Amino acid sequence: MSRLARGLRNGWTALTGTGAAASVSLGLLVLVCVFVAVAGPRDSLSVRSRAFQRSLAATTALARSVVVTIDYTTYDAVFNGPFRAYGLGGARDELAWKLARSGLPLTRGADWSGLAASYMTVAGAGPRAVHGACGPPEMEVLYRDTLASNARLASGRLPTASPPGQGATLQVAVTPATAARFGLRPGSRLGMGGVVLLVTGIIQPRDAGSAFWTLDPDAAAPTQNACKGGGTSWLGGVFVSTAEFPAVQSLLNTFRMQLTWDFPLSVSHLTANQAAALQASLTKGLTLASQLYYSTGNQPTNVYTSCGLTSTLAAFVQEDSGVQSVLGLLFVSLAVMGGVAVLLGARLVATHRNSEFTVMRARGASLRQLALLALRGDAAVSLPAAAVGAAVAVVLTPGGGERLEWWLGGAVLLVALAGLPLAVVSTHRSRARKPPPPKVTARRAAVRRLIVEATGVGLTVGALAVLHAQGLGTTSGDLLSKAAPVLIAVPAAIVVIRCYPVLVCWLLRLARARRGVTVYVGLARSAGSLTGVVLPVFALTLGLAVVSFGAMVHAAVLRGQVAASWQQTGADAVVDATPSYEPLDLATQRKIAQVPGVRRSAAVAVLVGSPANSPALSVAVVDPAQFAALVADTPAPRFPAAALTVRHTGAPVPVLANDAAAAQVGGAITGLQVGLQDQLTIRVAGRVSGVPGVPPGAVLVVPAWAFGATPPPPTLMLAVGPSLDGRALESVVSRTLPGATVVLRSHVLAGLAAQPLPHGGSVALVAGAVTAAGLAMVVLLIALVLSARTRELTLARLTAMGLSHTQARWLVVAESLPLVVAAVVGGSASAWVLARLIGPSLNLSPLTGTGTGVPVRAEPVALAVAAAGLVVLALAAMAVQTLIASRRGAARALRME
Repeated sequence: MSRLARGLRNGWTALTGTGAAASVSLGLLVLVCVFVAVAGPRDSLSVRSRAFQRSLAATTALARSVVVTIDYTTYDAVFNGPFRAYGLGGARDELAWKLARSGLPLTRGADWSGLAASYMTVAGAGPRAVHGACGPPEMEVLYRDTLASNARLASGRLPTASPPGQGATLQVAVTPATAARFGLRPGSRLGMGGVVLLVTGIIQPRDAGSAFWTLDPDAAAPTQNACKGGGTSWLGGVFVSTAEFPAVQSLLNTFRMQLTWDFPLSVSHLTANQAAALQASLTKGLTLASQLYYSTGNQPTNVYTSCGLTSTLAAFVQEDSGVQSVLGLLFVSLAVMGGVAVLLGARLVATHRNSEFTVMRARGASLRQLALLALRGDAAVSLPAAAVGAAVAVVLTPGGGERLEWWLGGAVLLVALAGLPLAVVSTHRSRARKPPPPKVTARRAAVRRLIVEATGVGLTVGALAVLHAQGLGTTSGDLLSKAAPVLIAVPAAIVVIRCYPVLVCWLLRLARARRGVTVYVGLARSAGSLTGVVLPVFALTLGLAVVSFGAMVHAAVLRGQVAASWQQTGADAVVDATPSYEPLDLATQRKIAQVPGVRRSAAVAVLVGSPANSPALSVAVVDPAQFAALVADTPAPRFPAAALTVRHTGAPVPVLANDAAAAQVGGAITGLQVGLQDQLTIRVAGRVSGVPGVPPGAVLVVPAWAFGATPPPPTLMLAVGPSLDGRALESVVSRTLPGATVVLRSHVLAGLAAQPLPHGGSVALVAGAVTAAGLAMVVLLIALVLSARTRELTLARLTAMGLSHTQARWLVVAESLPLVVAAVVGGSASAWVLARLIGPSLNLSPLTGTGTGVPVRAEPVALAVAAAGLVVLALAAMAVQTLIASRRGAARALRME
């Protein structure tokens, strides 16, 4: 065992050289970054797929199937007389082939064909179908070719063909509900015109919710039909067998018969990414299946096709595109941040192995040999780590994946594999030849840097211009929209890096005038390490932009949900006393107004009014001053109570109207009949958007004083208050108004936030922001570790000269804080530009759960909180670095040097 361990240790040392510990850290970093790159898109798809499946589950089984219908006479015209049941089977096979050809996921073996005869009066039904009805019961005759597989026999036997000599007789089967209502059992007979319906068996539906039983409303159970003169009569259905199919055509009236084919769809396994494809396939399938040809003797025969999923898919695809445009902004940004962290980790490994490669180079090793040696050790660590990270992401985010995750994960792995060889070659190429004079070197470096920066800014600005012109709704702009934070962070980081030396030099001039040496030394070290700040600044700028933009989107979603809750309720609580048998009197109103947290309340009487020569509309009777005070505590527009002031006797009563009521009543003086007794002469004096608690439609607001000393009793009680106690209000209402309903705005808001897409999108935004903050912390730590050796040596020398621990901490802060402040400025500017550039194109209506869009705007509070969080993380990282350096001791650092 010891020999095996020794062999493994020797093999590991041969692969990683002197950077074994750093290589392990790089492997962990690759594992985490690949996990983030792969898990992000997969988790987003899982959230969206759950919402998709929930929206599909909310539909009926009938809606999840394609239904094809044609009237009997049109179909029979091709055959010139009665046809066999297998003719329906041939048409079903042709339709199934066309639907499958369009790509629709049909449920294999679940399709069926059928025929429905028209309703006819039946004689011989039991008293439950006749007593109290306004007319005799009626029944329809149904044929379904898969009756045996969709029903089980409860008693009797399944129908067959009637033997010769029994006259016009049809053997039928009925469901238990039909048998109970019509008083039937095996052996019962019903007369239908000149045809006898002989009940041979009672069949029990196997799946009462399937389209087989719900397509026809009377297949599973009888229904009531309204009569013209009032009252209802009963409708039912009976089933015949395939053997009686010819008899049905010859004995019953074929003029009102209808043929039906049903094809259930298998959609329970589909993901959100397949919703658009399903919508396209459904449109294509309905078009292809709208005509029969082969099964009708090569004669084109038009049929009617429909599917209840058409509107559901259209709504979800539109909402899903909005969610993808929001969440897609996170994935590429997090993957790029992970790639930057991996590059910094590779540089850290190269720093640890620098002495080893220097010795090998001095012994004659070529740059290619060094690169291959670095690649071998890098691959030995990165490949297993990437595989583990991807596997963990797949296990923790089940439910399917998409190509984007593997592109992002592969990009991170590619960066990991190329990072160390590039760092080694870049470090040792300059030592392979005699360096040019310093001025020439500086001039060349400045020119190269200027070309690279100008190229980067030009490309990103051009891409952003294209994105701004095309928007987020186009296919070509989709990839650009996902990379928008990265595109904005590139020029922001370049500007910050250009301004960073100016800031540090200015601070150095200020520190030179001070007596202490701590801040000056820290700033001097910061000014001397400008070449290594490019990647950290870019990563920190991008991370802060992602965190800030995520906070802005989250704030916009909350604003939209709050606005929607106000639109739906109009108040923090709406008490509807209409279902209660107790009146909403003054005592009850006072009790509701005294509920803890209620700041304003108002009573409203909702009546039905009939203007002269106009349809009826809703009339809301209010106390103008009381109602205006309540509306003033809500986001609704100001209520024009002054327009409802008391007029002199005989003058028309001023009323307020919404748009629908104003269009109906007009601006002229007119009469208004309210209830059964009150007759008012009214004049529209102003407009309102609506009244809380009153159903949408035409609404007039009438002042209570118009009814004199006996205004109508209120039916609604509205209450507002930022800390309204909903449970206490419900308790008071249940005691004083039994049966009344209470609608709380807090419950409406919670319901909007709990919907699948809004909840999943919010969780994904928060997770993305937290991940971006964590990656920013990792980048900052690696940046500090890269300069740790020189910093520890500086601290050791100054400590030997009397530097205290407090002064050492301030030195580290002075060295690293300017970099963080510069990244904060760049990240805040990037987030602001991102909100202005991408915000107007984002569709946040799916995340609000209302279908109403809400704009994304720059949030100073969100930017300040994100910036403060980055500074706190930086200070924490600096404290950890200082603590580690102090525990090693100055003597050890000096001896190692």
